[in-house]
Amino acid sequence: MPDLVKMNLEFSPMHGIRDRPRLDQHHQSSVSGIYVIGDLADAPVIAAALKQGEEVAKHVASTLSAGVHADHDVLIVGAGPAGISAAMTLADLGVDHVVVEREESFATIKNFPMGKMMFTEHEGNRGRDRLSLIDAPKEDLVATWKATLTDADVPILQPVEVQSATPVSQGFDVVLIDGETERTVRAQRIIVAAGKRGHFNTLSVPGGDLPHVHHSLDDPRTHAGEHVLVVGGGDTAVETAVLLADAGAHVTLSYRGEDFYRPKETNKRQLSDLEIEGRLRVLRGTTVSSIASGTVMLRDNRGDTQSLNTDHVYTMIGTRVPTAFLRRLGVRLRGDLRSRDALWLTSFSLLVYAFYCLKSGQLMFPFGVGDPLHWMHDALKIDLGFRETTAAFWGTAVYALVILVFGLRALRRYKSQTQQRRYWSLIGFQWLFLFGIPEVVAPLIIERPWKLYALSVPWPLSIWSLVDAPSWSNGDRVTAMLWIALGATTSFVLIPLYVRRHGQRFCSYLCGCGGLAETLGDLWRHLAPRGRNAKDAEVFGRLIFLLAIPVTLLILNDAWAFFASDALYSTTAFAQQWYGLMVDFWLASVIGVALYPYLGNRVWCRFFCPLRAYMEAIARRFSRISITSNDRCISCGECTLHCQMGIQVERFAQRQLDLSNTNSACIQCGICVDVCPMDVLAVGTAGESVSIDGSVLSIPRAPWE
Repeated sequence: MPDLVKMNLEFSPMHGIRDRPRLDQHHQSSVSGIYVIGDLADAPVIAAALKQGEEVAKHVASTLSAGVHADHDVLIVGAGPAGISAAMTLADLGVDHVVVEREESFATIKNFPMGKMMFTEHEGNRGRDRLSLIDAPKEDLVATWKATLTDADVPILQPVEVQSATPVSQGFDVVLIDGETERTVRAQRIIVAAGKRGHFNTLSVPGGDLPHVHHSLDDPRTHAGEHVLVVGGGDTAVETAVLLADAGAHVTLSYRGEDFYRPKETNKRQLSDLEIEGRLRVLRGTTVSSIASGTVMLRDNRGDTQSLNTDHVYTMIGTRVPTAFLRRLGVRLRGDLRSRDALWLTSFSLLVYAFYCLKSGQLMFPFGVGDPLHWMHDALKIDLGFRETTAAFWGTAVYALVILVFGLRALRRYKSQTQQRRYWSLIGFQWLFLFGIPEVVAPLIIERPWKLYALSVPWPLSIWSLVDAPSWSNGDRVTAMLWIALGATTSFVLIPLYVRRHGQRFCSYLCGCGGLAETLGDLWRHLAPRGRNAKDAEVFGRLIFLLAIPVTLLILNDAWAFFASDALYSTTAFAQQWYGLMVDFWLASVIGVALYPYLGNRVWCRFFCPLRAYMEAIARRFSRISITSNDRCISCGECTLHCQMGIQVERFAQRQLDLSNTNSACIQCGICVDVCPMDVLAVGTAGESVSIDGSVLSIPRAPWE
């Protein structure tokens, strides 16, 4: 199942979130009555767009009111696969509708290079039978679909452009532009199925809008014998250059980078072969500075310029979301914040702070001595008979309940067997080993039940798993040594053995911090920071891991009195206070969770957690697990978008490189495997790939969306 539709990503520099409309579970935008489907709604492949159009059309039909004065019940913007699928579904339901297209039906596919093969996709994405995909060149597919349109008599206004839509009672007044003519029609509902391939990125240089500058290639044979410059470094640019060279054109490919990392291996091999044969020239590290009739000026990374004789220029540098059009409709994008959003985010941060102040017993404002809410510490002390509760007990209970509630939500969303097992593992581990046994069962059996956390929260995530203070009677010394031995066995024997077989899956299958991140935090997984700066910031976790070593040794010395010194005691007290306050309270608890809606759900795990840094150091040398990829990547970006660790998974898939802990902070959650619509990714262990059943997913809505 090779490539179908290539979609470049638009990541904001802050979060890495793609600039897409905010949609609810029915694909309704922030404007009630306006729905968005297809490319703009993260339908990564054509078949997914077909299915999406059908499903949304059925929902829209169910929301229509009878007896409303309107020219059309539903107005569909865009005559691509998603829009036509919606139109045909509405026709089957007897709903009055019209399709508005600014070019012509299926223009995106029609503009693919001549002879480009289209391929069917896996069954999970199948849409309408009458618009089903066939293994054929794009010309045959478009011809088949246009014949279907003629037979179905789908009402299409083309070439007509939608200028704006103004909400009115029970509908919208939509302004249409037909050439020089402007008119207004009224519709109850609007379905936006306009993709983004018609909104090409352009070169902001003199001459970038000249007639011989193109953004798509139709028939490469028309350029035989001509001098053609292709600009870009992705699959589309490489494929365009190769097709032109094979058609007999004199081709130069200009790319600003030094290495082609985005194109598939097959495309890179073709490019390399043509370059070696002298049939195509590649100018790496160059950018276009100006374009004129017959010539193009290029500048290299040293600032030197050169002139090229060119008859045509193809700028294959991606497409962009029509944000101006969406804003004219009043549709909000994911990156937009309103005052009430800021209020919600601030309230969430304060709630997290208050929760952890109580849970950890911190006497900070407003819970400190003499503060307004100091009474809450005592109010949460309740005698249950077998134990007296504290705020820590109730905090742990609420923590487990949140993981259960949002874990069940995730189970409904992620249907693969792997994700079902993973989420049940997180829920079960939290309720059994991080709440039930230490907080409910153990108090009935042992004197210090909290010591059981040494077995489930290993060092260096908890330095107390290696610390126990004897009272220097023989029995107490033996008990203390036993607890330390159990903690050491967990940290230095069981964890390395687990990492050897499962990589860093402790973070995504067992960890309490990870449990909250994977359940409650799943709402914000797409906000994970990406890029070089984010990757470099992972060093903080390694530094905290290194600092945990002397802090642990100092506290152990304080407990066992190996070396007696007032100065050493002061150092111990400072280290213990600093580590507990800064790492355990602020970073691991308050900041790590409060930043979910800003920087995604893995801020603590990825950037600060010493346990993950410890496991990563082991995994780099001993882990046998990796995520592999085949040659079917279509650069849709779903894997990168859903990666909570901010890994640009798409780049690994494009280059067919294994993704492991030698080159990434991967925690082997497997979500990237599930969201891939082309079954490109798989989990590999000991050199063998194990495919995971996948399904196309959409980003969940955050509470304010």
